[in-house]
Amino acid sequence: MKTFLGICLKVLLVVALGIVIIHVWPVAIVPLVIGLLLVLGLGVLLLTGLVVLGAAGLGVVIGLLVAAVVLLALFSPVWIPVAVILGIIWLVKRLTSARHRRAATA
Repeated sequence: MKTFLGICLKVLLVVALGIVIIHVWPVAIVPLVIGLLLVLGLGVLLLTGLVVLGAAGLGVVIGLLVAAVVLLALFSPVWIPVAVILGIIWLVKRLTSARHRRAATA
């Protein structure tokens, strides 16, 4: 008998809880929907901010690259002959060190 009453009380408790949930559901769902909308809005704002920052950063990088190309073009009368001279020096050093190595091993 105790088991039957325990089961009946549990069933009545579940039914009562279900009725309360059904009646309170519209009131309880409003904060959930508002919270979901706030999180969604904050996510959109965060994503928009990241896109704007990314675009600004990309603009800065492009500006720096353009400035570097302009500086290279302005100083080309200086650095191109210097690069040629350094290349010739490097080539002569390499050729002479290769001859010294061959002469030392022979």
